Formats: sequence, C-alpha cells, structure tokens
Amino acid sequence: MAQRFRPLMFLAFLASIGVVPSAVAQAPEPPIWVVRDDDSTVYMVGTVHMMREGVAWQSTAVADVLAEADELWLEIPDLTPPDNLGGMIMRLGFSPDQPLSSRLSAEELAGLEAILDEHQIPLESFDSLRPWFAYLQITSLVMLDAGFDPQSGIDVQIKAQAEAQGMPVYGFETFDEQFDLLSGMPDKVQLEVLRQTIADYEESQAELVEQLEGWIGGDLGVLEEGTAEIAAELPEFYEALFVERNVGFVDGIEEILAGSGTALVAVGLGHYVGPDSIPAMLEARGYTVERR
Repeated sequence: MAQRFRPLMFLAFLASIGVVPSAVAQAPEPPIWVVRDDDSTVYMVGTVHMMREGVAWQSTAVADVLAEADELWLEIPDLTPPDNLGGMIMRLGFSPDQPLSSRLSAEELAGLEAILDEHQIPLESFDSLRPWFAYLQITSLVMLDAGFDPQSGIDVQIKAQAEAQGMPVYGFETFDEQFDLLSGMPDKVQLEVLRQTIADYEESQAELVEQLEGWIGGDLGVLEEGTAEIAAELPEFYEALFVERNVGFVDGIEEILAGSGTALVAVGLGHYVGPDSIPAMLEARGYTVERR
C-alpha cells in the first residue's frame, strides 16, 4: 500500500502546521485530557501552529481550563524565531554537494518542479536544500496558499491569553533542539518524507482539513489513522518525532505533578493519539488520565 503521509503530523512539531476548514458545522469541542495527584492538576490540549483567522476552535471548556491554570507549558516557550535562525538554516538546511536533483528520480524531480513552477520558484534556488528543509518549505507553500497564518496558531493564541492573565509560560524543548532533531534524522528518512510530500501534494490539503475538522469536533479517528500509518511505514521518523519526544513530555508532566497547583500543557495535537501518545504513556506509568 502506498504511503499516505500526513503533513499535519510533522508540522504540529515545528512551526508550520494547521490547515483547517473554512467553517465547522458543530460547536467546537476539542478534546481535553486531565491527570491529577493529591495537590496537582495538569490539563492537556492539542495545538496547531498555523490557523486561518476567524476559525472557532476554542470551546468554553478550553477557555475555563485556561482561566483556571496557574502556568502554561508549550513545546517551546518563545515562539519568536531566534536571532541565529539564518545561521542555523545555512548550517543545517543546505547540502550543495548533494543537490536534490541528483537524489530524486526523474518522476519525483518533475513533481517537485511542477510544485515550484506553480509558485514561480526556480529549481536552482531549491536544489541545494537538504530533504528535511525542502519538505518544510513545500508543506508551508500548501498552507500559505490556503491563507493560513503562523500568527494565528493555537499556541500563539493560548500564549497571548496566558500572558494577558499574568500567567508564566514554560517550554519542554528549545528551538535549537527541535532544529537538531529534524536535521539529524537519517538522510534516507528525510528523503522518504520528501518523496511522499511531493507525491501527495495535491491531496494533502484535503487530508489536513479532514484531520483538523475531526479534532475541532472532538473526533480523533482520522488523526489516529494517520499516526498509525506513519508508525507502520516510517518507523524511524515516528520514533524520533513522536515516541522519543512524548517520553520527554511525559517526564516533564511528572515533574509538574511533583509540585502543586494547576498547569495547562499545550503541545501538538498529534502527540495525544495512538499507543505511544502522552495519555497512553502516562497511563502506563500508573496515572489515571481522563478525557473530556
């Protein structure tokens, strides 16, 4: 069966996710997970990093949780790119000695050129990108074309609300760590993700819409299906992007629970589904996790 890679999952990770439908029929009911001990409560919600302005995603329940929380935990606390981003991209995002045109098949290269031609981008300006960075650029084109804005991401909105309440904001990871994870994946994994991104370019927007429409309405079935496909067909990618990072998130949640008070954890929604999800890992460690 051909790999049907879900771009939503990857972009929930860095700062480039979030195609949503222009309208959702039902009132928003995104899931909330809760874990407690004697003196601590941790609420958990999913985020996407790019959204179309004006889409109603925040339910009354999410607003209540945000109002109740004493602190907010995001993937990274500062959503503004670091000053050294350009240097990081030059160091980790380019490989001029291994151009994409020498690593893709004729059919794959033709597909890439068609995408770039549509956006009036010459292949020459793209050819020296490493596969992981090329993947991000292509997926960003899909979303930007559809009118999605990183300034409207759910994490951006939640952080702004938290800061307006005077709530401290913390992060489980750093921008550098996320960059190192992406760029450090084996070349064969990077190339497979890029190849499937090119092959699925025309269908990817509809798939993303279906996943997020389900999530906003409280149905995670399509998202779970996409995660399972990634685990089966890109196991190394899945292990690095989800499993290893979920272990880190759960370690961090346990540290929060070791203190006292109420915290809101808001990380990419792909981290909440499947057998290796944050809720599943917490339950494996003996916690009771409630989904609302």
